[in-house]
Amino acid sequence: MKKSFIRNLLLASSLCAILLTGGCASQYSVKLNIHTDPEGAHVVYRQGQSHWIYLGVTPLNVTEIIKKEQLENEDTVSIKAMRTGYLDQVREYSGREIRDELAEQRQIFWTPRLVKASTK
Repeated sequence: MKKSFIRNLLLASSLCAILLTGGCASQYSVKLNIHTDPEGAHVVYRQGQSHWIYLGVTPLNVTEIIKKEQLENEDTVSIKAMRTGYLDQVREYSGREIRDELAEQRQIFWTPRLVKASTK
């Protein structure tokens, strides 16, 4: 009885570990650290040609989940900073660039300088 219980417990633990690591392997947890000059810009991002997702206002420090296949297929991840009275600033990353920056810095760090829009 005791052997059977321990065996079943080990089997259940192994199955849970496989399921947990299998789920995590299909996505990246990406830390985004975005500051603008001046601060107070709204930030959105998108993967490939999908819809824009709102992240918040700068200074911004958030974590987003990005699908692994997006980064392996070299799909583009775009980040846009927008503030009234300024031109939008966009940064596009390839999957390789994101993987490299995460490996080197453990985060995506972007500090765009916002340019005032001309008034006519």
